[in-house]
Amino acid sequence: MVAIMELVTKKRGSVPSSRRQGFSLTEVLVVIAFLAIVAAVSIPQMIGVFTGSTLGSATRNLNYLNGAVIAFNQSNWELVLTSADGSDDERRIFDSLRYRDAANPAPGSPYLPPTATFVASGSSEDYRAKWNGRMFELLAPGTEGTGLDLMEIMGSTVQEAPTNAPVPPAS
Repeated sequence: MVAIMELVTKKRGSVPSSRRQGFSLTEVLVVIAFLAIVAAVSIPQMIGVFTGSTLGSATRNLNYLNGAVIAFNQSNWELVLTSADGSDDERRIFDSLRYRDAANPAPGSPYLPPTATFVASGSSEDYRAKWNGRMFELLAPGTEGTGLDLMEIMGSTVQEAPTNAPVPPAS
């Protein structure tokens, strides 16, 4: 049977099967060129997906914070605190949202989970939440200012509850 196959290949003038293994240089170059084109098209798209997902996470965390502010305002009093440079006002509001008076707990308190962590950031490369006096607002990368790092707010370890009283009602 093998002898017949060798005769058939010799008659057709093709290369014997022992040399016809693998791909030619042209085939390899075509595949590499195709993969390079696919990569050139898809890599910018992947960067856009990453940027969009980061903005989506920051917006979701900002909405979560503002939802906690609204819940606090409905159950207690309106959180009003003059915004200041630095992150002290954000810290006070954040602690107010995590505060729970054991002797007289407000309905729904604390308004942020015990795993919520406060990480101040002044980096213009981060998405930050800045207190504007009544709510948190988004500081996108490229803008100056200090605030709560929105990408670090949902931690994985339980934080100790704040012991200082929440921001008092406005007079």
